[in-house]
Amino acid sequence: MAHPYQCIQVCKPDPKNQEKWMILGACGPNIVSYVSTGTTAIWSMREESEVSSEGEDDLKEPPGKKLKLANLTVERPNVTQMLVSGDSRHLVTVTAEDKCVRVSHITVDGHLQALTQRSMPKRPCAITLTTDNSAILCADKFGDVYALPLLPSPEEAEAVPQPVTEEAETTPKTFIPAATPLTVHSGRNRKALEAQLKQATQQSKTKEPLKFKHELLLGHVSMLTDIAYATVGPREAGRQPRNYILTADRDEHIRISRGPPQSHIIEGFCQGHQEFVSKLCLIKPDLLMSGGGDSHLFVWDWLNCRLLKKINVKDRILDFFKEHPQDTVALEGRGEPNIAISGLWAIPNEESRSVLVACEGVPALFHFMIMIEQTIPDLCHVLPLAGNPLDFVILDLPLDGSIAVVSIDNVHEPGSTSSLRQGGRSPRLQMFKINSSETWEPYSGIDKDLEWFSYEAPMVGDASAGRGEEVMRDLLYGVGNLRKRAGADE
Repeated sequence: MAHPYQCIQVCKPDPKNQEKWMILGACGPNIVSYVSTGTTAIWSMREESEVSSEGEDDLKEPPGKKLKLANLTVERPNVTQMLVSGDSRHLVTVTAEDKCVRVSHITVDGHLQALTQRSMPKRPCAITLTTDNSAILCADKFGDVYALPLLPSPEEAEAVPQPVTEEAETTPKTFIPAATPLTVHSGRNRKALEAQLKQATQQSKTKEPLKFKHELLLGHVSMLTDIAYATVGPREAGRQPRNYILTADRDEHIRISRGPPQSHIIEGFCQGHQEFVSKLCLIKPDLLMSGGGDSHLFVWDWLNCRLLKKINVKDRILDFFKEHPQDTVALEGRGEPNIAISGLWAIPNEESRSVLVACEGVPALFHFMIMIEQTIPDLCHVLPLAGNPLDFVILDLPLDGSIAVVSIDNVHEPGSTSSLRQGGRSPRLQMFKINSSETWEPYSGIDKDLEWFSYEAPMVGDASAGRGEEVMRDLLYGVGNLRKRAGADE
């Protein structure tokens, strides 16, 4: 069975031919691409390499005790974030295991050319681009937000000189335990000695400075979960537009900060969540929706840090399970599902305020049409899916208009994050088109074009590099782990 696409993106690689489109999917450590002209390609984050066993002849031991180190492979890092620049010329990817932010150039014929690879001090959890596509804003799980140039100049790509302090010049003292493997005999004491030696090795490592241009913009005291960048027009004539950075964290906070170079100035907080905030979505430049572990979605006038309304999404999910009892495996013995918002996507429409909502482990998308007036109820249309949604993009076709492309989990049962599917192959993509009555209907206009992309490449053995189902599950479903356990605050 083929590995699902945890991230998907679309773009128009040729500015002179707007009818030509390209779709990219992150499949474990691989990036798969398909161009409307029929071109397909697969890129890997890191090629496998063999490790030879050197120095075995120097080991004066019986042949049976020699260590065989041949044919070992280096694990390839999984892609966790993927973003195409506004001009469709560059692809930004984030890989988890090596904490790298990579930038590739998208050629006119739909190929990727690697440009830069920058390793961050902590694992990035969310990225976005500035309005002019000049900088990458990278938020990490330590709580910091960095600004990196999208394309550093040759001078900026060189190592940044760091001042040498007296503390750096001082050689740290090496911890030497009193015991040795020759004086320790019991198994418990031997394990304690190994732990002491391991801890001493970790403490002796010095923190190396980043060897590329970067700027620390702001920091939270909690794990960051999402970031958004907004540009708001001037309220008074003659003034320039102002940029803002919106950040969400695990401790129910949404912070509004000014954009560079005044990111240290905090404009305010949008407070009201009682659980973690996992996703932010700008429906309009001045209208923000947030969701996470709460039963409601929050709609904000974020410029004034004012809550406009709350939308109950839990009742919508329970209604969906009542209408689709075959998907109640998502409850998995629980009375009610735990809400974990895994996706918020604004629908580009100048006349209405529409957003699609995905909840982890629920095989459906919920299309909300936001009514700011409190007396008018919000409209909600449900899109049942063949599997749990993973990512969503809008593809603009010259004849058919805007097409919604949904990446779904074809490995696990619909409504479950642990039970594997039984039976034949399942598609990794579903496509919909919105009709005149503002409802979604299945679209099959490009099914034949995307048959290879949806079914064939790559297979699980190539994508997961033999790391098993647990690694795949952690890659696809990690939002629910943000929920704090009972007694965590104490």
